[in-house]
Amino acid sequence: MKFASWNINSINLRKEAVLNWIITQDIDVLGLQEIKCEEANFPKSFFTDNNYFVEVIGQKGYNGVAIISKYPIEVLNRNIPNFIEEISQARYLEVKIKDYVFSSIYVPNGNPINSEKLEYKLSWIEAFIEHARCLLEFEMPVILAGDYNIIPEEIDCWDEQVWKNDALAIPDIRFKFREIKNLGYFDSFRLINKNKCEWSFWDYQNGSWNKDHGIRIDHILINSYGADKIKDCKIDKSLRGLSKPSDHTPIFATF
Repeated sequence: MKFASWNINSINLRKEAVLNWIITQDIDVLGLQEIKCEEANFPKSFFTDNNYFVEVIGQKGYNGVAIISKYPIEVLNRNIPNFIEEISQARYLEVKIKDYVFSSIYVPNGNPINSEKLEYKLSWIEAFIEHARCLLEFEMPVILAGDYNIIPEEIDCWDEQVWKNDALAIPDIRFKFREIKNLGYFDSFRLINKNKCEWSFWDYQNGSWNKDHGIRIDHILINSYGADKIKDCKIDKSLRGLSKPSDHTPIFATF
C-alpha cells in the first residue's frame, strides 16, 4: 500500500497533474491539502470516473482537505473532535481505508508570530495532539499525513537563520512537533532517510526553486503499527519543476 500527501494549492488548477501522478506512481491513497474550494466545486467526478473514491472537506477560496483512494473510504472524523473553532476552517479529515487509519491534515501557518494567528496555530496543534493520543488506541497502522507547516529541525531547511523568527520554526512550534512524536509517532521520512536533506516546499518568490532554497514541512507521521510495516518514504520533487506547479511536492510512504 502507498499512502501520499500533497498540498496542491488549488485542486481545480491541478487536477490533471494529481490524476496523472497517482496513476503513474500507483498511489493507493492520497491526502490533499489547500484544495481551495467548497465541496460542491471539487472535481469529484474527474476522479470517480477513473474508479477512485473521494471524500472532501472544503472551504471557499481557502484551506480544504480531501482524500482520494483506490478503495472504499469510511469517514471517522471531519474535524478535530472537541475543537469547535476548527469546524469553520476545513483542515482535518480522518478515515479508515482497509486496515489503516489515515488523516489528511492542514495545520495553520501561524504567521506573523506576534499575532493571534500564532495563538490559533498553537491551540489547533494542542487539540490535534490530544486527538492523536486517542488514535493510539487503534491496533492498526495510523497515518497522520499532511502539511504541518512545521520545520522540525535545522536539517529540514536550507538556511536556519532565514527561518529562526518564523512560525514554522520557532522553538514553541518545534516543541509541539516533538510532543506529537513523544506520544509514540514516528516521522516516516526520518525513519527511512536518517540525515538526508530534502525539501517538500519551495516558495514562488525570489527564485527559491532554482536556488533550491526549500524546507521540509509536509510530513507523514505513523504509529508503531505503521512503523512495523513501512518499507520506504520519499519526496517527489520532480513535480515542482513542471509548468504552473504547486509550491509543495508530494511525499509518499510504502507499507
